[in-house]
Amino acid sequence: MTQQLRCADLRGGDILLKLNAGSLTNRIINTGQKLAGASNPDVVHAGILFDSTYIIESSGPGLIASDLRVKDRPYAYYVFRCTNTNVAAGAATCAKMMFDIQGRTGNLTYTAAGAAASAFGASGKPKTAGDMDALLDRILQGKSTPFFCSQFVVFVYQFVAEQNGLSAATVFDYSDAKSPPSKVAASLVANALFVEAGYLVPNER
Repeated sequence: MTQQLRCADLRGGDILLKLNAGSLTNRIINTGQKLAGASNPDVVHAGILFDSTYIIESSGPGLIASDLRVKDRPYAYYVFRCTNTNVAAGAATCAKMMFDIQGRTGNLTYTAAGAAASAFGASGKPKTAGDMDALLDRILQGKSTPFFCSQFVVFVYQFVAEQNGLSAATVFDYSDAKSPPSKVAASLVANALFVEAGYLVPNER
């Protein structure tokens, strides 16, 4: 049985999937995913934990770090954990590095258009290792690089997988640009590299 978690139970690299909390943005994402025939339309947002309390996520202001005990306290999340500890730790480090770059440049912006388009059309293939290296170089150079929430999660995990000798498709077998939150949820449930660690209840941390 899936168990209720608190922050003390969380680990860096955990993927948090936020459930529809009723905001206008959440309702729009939920409706769009329903129209696209998604199997998990109530999963409307995704982020990566840096440690046991801070989630790094792409939202309206761009790439941000939010304290689960404060700003994100009212929200419910499913928590998925990568069973490859090197990949999980690398994902936490990579996410934090990108957040630090955002702090210096402000160029890791949020793309609402990308989020809207992600639920429709063909899934596409993951970026090659070379393409991901080139994108990371662009980020390191401070160039404008937009992400939407679940695209950020997929890119980070695909990049770190390649760095650990795994193919990007091992973690997510589609393009990061075609990864709405509902699709990420379905992928995590079906992927043996991840386990559902539990869930966070609103206002219980």
